[in-house]
Amino acid sequence: MKRIIILIGLFSLASCSSDDGGVKEPTVQTRPFYMGFTAFPYDLTVDASVETYQNVIQAGDLFLNHFDHGVPWNEALNDLPFPNEVQGAIDVTKNGLEPNTKILLTATPTNQLRDGLAAYWNDAGSHQPLPDYWKNKTFDDSDVILAYTNYCKRIVDEIRPDYFAYGIEVTAAFREDDAAFEQFLVLADSVYSTLKSDYPNLPIFLTFQDRSFNNTKEELLKITEALLPFSDYIAMSTYPFIDYENLTRDANPSLFEDNWLSQFRNLDTTKPFAISETGFCADDLVIPNLGVDIKATPEWQEAYLKKLFDHATGLEAEFLAWFVYRDYDLLYDATPNPPDILKIWRDNGLLDGEGNPRLAHQVWLDWKARTKN
Repeated sequence: MKRIIILIGLFSLASCSSDDGGVKEPTVQTRPFYMGFTAFPYDLTVDASVETYQNVIQAGDLFLNHFDHGVPWNEALNDLPFPNEVQGAIDVTKNGLEPNTKILLTATPTNQLRDGLAAYWNDAGSHQPLPDYWKNKTFDDSDVILAYTNYCKRIVDEIRPDYFAYGIEVTAAFREDDAAFEQFLVLADSVYSTLKSDYPNLPIFLTFQDRSFNNTKEELLKITEALLPFSDYIAMSTYPFIDYENLTRDANPSLFEDNWLSQFRNLDTTKPFAISETGFCADDLVIPNLGVDIKATPEWQEAYLKKLFDHATGLEAEFLAWFVYRDYDLLYDATPNPPDILKIWRDNGLLDGEGNPRLAHQVWLDWKARTKN
């Protein structure tokens, strides 16, 4: 997730002679989207976190502040000061960005499996067990809705983002006939309505997945459409090196369609489109416990990034966020008993585990050098 960045010129010149010997004006290459990263560190050290943060700010004009750590439920409900862990995460973004960096702030009331209430975020850290008062509550509980709305308003007021997602990958686990999905619709209706009333000029939305273990693509399209009334954008989380219908395959981008997100975009062409998270592995991904055996190469990662930029341009995406800047091998090795799922994105970096740029890194720099139109 980190990188050493050299800012390259903003214009790509293409001069050619006309029939009368004149010279045409230089052609300016552009991109429709802002582009950036999270500051997910490559190691469990302060130095790695600081270096990653500094590098991702240099390498993009968008910063994805990904608050997928849980919710300070008690503090949000009772209007108490946030735990130091939470406030510290807020302060980092407030105090460390470049003046022209756009902020994409994402938070969620769901747990990391996306099927139940988010864990507790307090001074003991992220993903702490829920206090007894919250353990059996559902998404449509009045205190859950009030606490989460309060939390969203407080982090928006402090961070002042340019874009705010109040739910992350909310189609990842729900099925259309789940009671939890019906309860989530109640929460989404209430939270979205309140936030749009209070922040009418702020894009407020949910993020969706284009594939999942639980749903076919057709089912995902259906539940995404059900949630769109509560979302200003169609914002997609896409990691297409994983095919849940075929977990033992080659992750060669030529093997999947060039317009894999178009059906989601076309659910409502009046809403702006965005890519809220993406990534692509550059090394083989083998997780025996999950039945995963995916072949990958740096060349295929490069091909994916080129395909992604072309697709995002055709869809006129508002922004595009790549999640992992540098492979987090060191973080993985330093994690006691790392869960299998932590392997999935370990080799998604545009830099490898030793900090060496991959082929996709130069593709990123070339597009970053284009003028944002």
